[in-house]
Amino acid sequence: MNYRVRILARAMRDYEGFYDWIAERSPQGAERWAASFEAAKTRLAMNPLAAPIASESEDVGVEIRHVLFRTRAGRTYRALFIIEGDEVQILRIRGSGQPPVTPDDING
Repeated sequence: MNYRVRILARAMRDYEGFYDWIAERSPQGAERWAASFEAAKTRLAMNPLAAPIASESEDVGVEIRHVLFRTRAGRTYRALFIIEGDEVQILRIRGSGQPPVTPDDING
C-alpha cells in the first residue's frame, strides 16, 4: 500500500526556514538537503510504520513517528509525522540541537 504524504503548514514553514538558512551558506548544500528530505518522503510513502515512534509522542498524547534524514556533512534532521488512514501528515521538521516538540508546536 502506498501512502499519500502531505506536508502541513507548520512543517512547510520549517522546511522553508531550513532550506533558506542552508542556501545562504551553500546553494548546492540546500539542494542536497532538499533531495535528502524528498528521499525521506519517498520512504514514508512506501512504509511509514517502519519509522520509530518519536519520544514526544507520550507528551503530545498522539502517536507521532519520525523519519531521519541527513545533510552531506552529517547533520541530522527529523520529520515528525502522524498517520491518518492512507495519509502521512508531516507535522514539523526539526534540526539537531532543537528541543523536542510540545503540544503547542503541533496544535498551536
